[in-house]
Amino acid sequence: MALFEEIQNLVALQTEGDYWDFKEMWHSNKADLLHDIICMANNQIGRDAYIIIGVSDSKSIDGVKVKGVPDVNRKDQQHLIDFLRGKKFAGDIRPSVYLQTLKLFNDDGTEHLVDVIIIKSTAKTPYFLTESFKDRDREVKAGYIYTRIGDTNTAIDSFADLDKIEYLWRKRFGIDLSVNEKLPRLLDNPDDWIGDFNNGECRYHSLYPEFQIHISDCEDDDDYGENSIVRNIADHNPDKSFAVKDVTITYHTTILYAEKVLYLDGYRHLIPFPATDTVYLGGYHELESSLTYLYFDLSTVMGKLFNCFAVTEHNWYNEKWDMRPGVAFLVFEDATDQKEFNEFALCRLHDVLDEYNAALADKGYVNTTEMQEYFCFGWSKANEIKARYMYEKYRGLSFRSLADYLPTIAER
Repeated sequence: MALFEEIQNLVALQTEGDYWDFKEMWHSNKADLLHDIICMANNQIGRDAYIIIGVSDSKSIDGVKVKGVPDVNRKDQQHLIDFLRGKKFAGDIRPSVYLQTLKLFNDDGTEHLVDVIIIKSTAKTPYFLTESFKDRDREVKAGYIYTRIGDTNTAIDSFADLDKIEYLWRKRFGIDLSVNEKLPRLLDNPDDWIGDFNNGECRYHSLYPEFQIHISDCEDDDDYGENSIVRNIADHNPDKSFAVKDVTITYHTTILYAEKVLYLDGYRHLIPFPATDTVYLGGYHELESSLTYLYFDLSTVMGKLFNCFAVTEHNWYNEKWDMRPGVAFLVFEDATDQKEFNEFALCRLHDVLDEYNAALADKGYVNTTEMQEYFCFGWSKANEIKARYMYEKYRGLSFRSLADYLPTIAER
């Protein structure tokens, strides 16, 4: 759900709740602002929280009403970041906050600006100070853990209840997570896994050895010998040989994850098999008006394995892999990032397809069967070139023309 729609729905509820709070204006006391942010960061339902400024709360004479945010004490995103950076949080771990300004309508149809402080949900709870912060008569105390229950924050001079504090610590250590929820958390810390794939062993987690990662020969290895997707990835390495294996992640004897992995560059590198997605300009059958690409979503198990196998400085296999995202495959932070790329690509795909055909002509393309399979209809180059071009535009990494991404035809 888009933020605008979600905030509209919360205002329509005419009450505050576990993860949202209305403020008619920005805090005049900085300790109160800090206290509210900490309470929201330590909310008890484990989700993003909102401080919505420019909306009166249910305790006011007018009730919940969109009034617009006054300029007095108003802050921008950088002010908020600098404000939190200057406070002494335990472990130097601070709440992650963002500021968005929305246009909302009040009951009579008048449009007003509303500031929304978004406090991101993380597993780093509880957030608390190691050095008290005081502004005039208000003080956020060191060592005090605050939270929010229903529509009420822990009082600034009080502790949260013991069971609420326990929940926050259990959240940090993942104690209440299911096995499938815990696995991605464990993969976020590659150094916590022990073992050596080079000597035929598995990897297992140092604290939870019941989680194990195995790589084994696959029965259909020969089927990948002429696979254009695999060969295209391999062709970007000095040694173009490759091998396909199976990877499985188990919890005791239960298989949690099973996929293929690729050994590349003469067994110097190891990566999971990327996922694929397609942006369709027309119908699903109109492949000539589409863009298919390979990708890793870093928020998924596959994306986290990619990081563990190849990207981290001391990765699990051999050497750090320096292939830039966009070459052979794309990399996204999460599903939202990928969705935004797809929307970006869809808006530009028609022009890019025309630009691609023009670039082929400029490079000396000859209409032969081999050329068509390689540069037009096959996976090997057509999709990769267009996807890389679009991805670098999306990331703001390049201002080159599409023709610059095409190899010289004579070099094939």
